[in-house]
Amino acid sequence: MALGLLILLVFLLVIAALALQKHYSYWRRMGIREIKPKWIVGNLMGLLNMHKSPAEFISQLYNHPEAENEPFVGIHVFHKPAILLRDPEMVKHILIKDFSGFSNRYSNSDHKADPLGSQNIFFLKNPAWKEVRYKLSPFFTGNRLKQMFPLIEEVGASLDAHLRQQPLHNERMRCFDLEAKELCALFTTDVIATVAYGIKANSFTDPNSEFRRHGRSVFEFSLLRAAEFTMVFFLPHLVPFFGFKVVPKEATHFLRNTINYVMSEREQSGQKRNDLIDILIEFRRSTQQAKASGIKDQFVFEGDILVAQAVLFFTAGFESSSSSMAFAMYELAKDADVQQRLREEIKDALVDSGGQVTLTMIESLEFMQMVLLEVLRMYPPLPFLDRECTSEKDYTLAPFHNFVVPKGMPVYIPCYALHMDPLYFPQPRKFLPERFSPENRKLHTPYTYMPFGLGPHGCIGERFGLLQAKVGLVYLLRNHMITTSERTPHRMQLDPKAIITQAKGGIPLRLVRDPLGV
Repeated sequence: MALGLLILLVFLLVIAALALQKHYSYWRRMGIREIKPKWIVGNLMGLLNMHKSPAEFISQLYNHPEAENEPFVGIHVFHKPAILLRDPEMVKHILIKDFSGFSNRYSNSDHKADPLGSQNIFFLKNPAWKEVRYKLSPFFTGNRLKQMFPLIEEVGASLDAHLRQQPLHNERMRCFDLEAKELCALFTTDVIATVAYGIKANSFTDPNSEFRRHGRSVFEFSLLRAAEFTMVFFLPHLVPFFGFKVVPKEATHFLRNTINYVMSEREQSGQKRNDLIDILIEFRRSTQQAKASGIKDQFVFEGDILVAQAVLFFTAGFESSSSSMAFAMYELAKDADVQQRLREEIKDALVDSGGQVTLTMIESLEFMQMVLLEVLRMYPPLPFLDRECTSEKDYTLAPFHNFVVPKGMPVYIPCYALHMDPLYFPQPRKFLPERFSPENRKLHTPYTYMPFGLGPHGCIGERFGLLQAKVGLVYLLRNHMITTSERTPHRMQLDPKAIITQAKGGIPLRLVRDPLGV
């Protein structure tokens, strides 16, 4: 009896091994170059062991010897065959030219357990994504940005006042130390709260306010959060079984209650602020009017799908811009010449504007734009993009290969790796804002630079994000110079637990009180 069970067990194990061997030979059978996977984890061991950050992990795949000179390469994300793009022309096809066949992200959260994480336009699938994106677009027009600007500028002035009130650690050198990422997050949290919701978060006076605390909880990467986001991006179909969430339970409760309360108060008062809340109220009214008129095929804007858009604007808006600002501070602290040039540009612009920080003044800062674009090249908020083949027809990778991409197959675009490829950006680890001068930008290989994504799925808030970062840096540099401290890392280390681009251990810097005198 025992011998029979042993033989049966061995037989089953052999069958399972043969099945796995056939499964992981998929790309060889398709005649496509592959990076050899390991059973169960596929090609993700470098991500799962957390020896390197996700940005560096994706670069290792991109630069793997088996991928060299290939326009794309086959990989496995756990059990599932996937494609890693390497050629900019292929990037163009997948993200733009043939977008209709790759209109969804592969990543996703749980629709039921994580409604605010799964129903925002980052994770929404077509046709809901297209409808919501179209409705939200008016919030980010040039005219809307003009209306928002006084609110952003007001928070910038609060940032300046907050810094000028800080006690000097060294009276002779007139300096004090700080954590750059946290400072920038306080600024962007206040900006988003006032611009989107009409709420004063007062993060500078209360760094542990509910807005800051719950915003921090979304992007604080413990081992558990690292596992959650890895599952969301690489095993989305299993997310519901583990109860993983993009927006944690307590943050969901706080943000849902806050946004619904603000919407209710705004509707009762009839007050208009031209902010995101007003747009969401209009969405809900259009749904109510359609129902009253008996229209049944209109998209329903009610409940959590409204709240989810407000939550995405808050979480993505404060995190990406604060990271970009903090990384900019780090690179400026290490390069005194670049910082001096930027401060001179700000000083000249302030003289021209009579000392006032205006939208026209901000838009005139050409070198500031170059600095931020170079920072975003070196530290893109998302180190890779993901898409899922949604094409109902056979989609081939011609002219690169005759392989037909099956529906449901994930495709990954290694943004960080392309940004750091010396073929496209010589001396990629060197901070060189001149790369993005108007003349040099014309020389860039198209589709090799994508810190905000590309195509219809590109970041809807790109202009807003850059605007708030510029205002923050202007007010920061107006009365202070940034330098390194004894605690500042000589070379930036990225957090291996964070699926987005974050500094490991924060960014400790020193500010020297040095007013521009304008």
